[in-house]
Amino acid sequence: MSEQRLLDVFQKGLIRGSERSSYDPAKKYAYVEHPTEGWRVYLRSCVFLHPMNKPFNVMNFLVVKRTGARMSTGAWEPPKGQMEGKDMSRNRSILELLEENVRRETEEESHITRIHQLTHTGLVFQGQETNYGKNEYFQYHIFQGWVDKEQISKSFDTFEWIKEHPMAFKRWKRDRREKDAVAWFDPKKTRLNPRWCPDIAVLYFRNIQK
Repeated sequence: MSEQRLLDVFQKGLIRGSERSSYDPAKKYAYVEHPTEGWRVYLRSCVFLHPMNKPFNVMNFLVVKRTGARMSTGAWEPPKGQMEGKDMSRNRSILELLEENVRRETEEESHITRIHQLTHTGLVFQGQETNYGKNEYFQYHIFQGWVDKEQISKSFDTFEWIKEHPMAFKRWKRDRREKDAVAWFDPKKTRLNPRWCPDIAVLYFRNIQK
């Protein structure tokens, strides 16, 4: 976690915009910028999805695997992603946009289309990428939600179909091809992506009641 104070992206008067990243020049990513203090925050979201049919356990959440990575490598993560510039509506609140973003990322990455009781936990992970300027940051806004048996089956069945139809999977749109497996988190079997995910998970575990 950066030592920089947590910046308030929900305050009024912030400038909304988008810019391409050297990591992925094909997309423009959404940000908010303070008009006088000069800081900029790129908006991201992450969601911890728990099964509705079991007693709540903070560590029992859905994770998806980066396409092509070995099952045993640190390639797993809860559904998450960056907000794109095309999704930065001027007439919606930042919280509404973040919620829309996390629903979209969840659908694209885990093929779950219905989340029950989706809630912003109030937890935010803030950091900087190596290609950022001095006053540029990103924030992962951490959400929590529940999924029912039907949606869980839909997700697992879709990934089983992907495994059986690799050529058809290759024809899917780019954003829907980023993940190729789903599982329930297991610290021994589904190692988290070392890029930010362990810190995000620890923040969640420490602040959410079991």
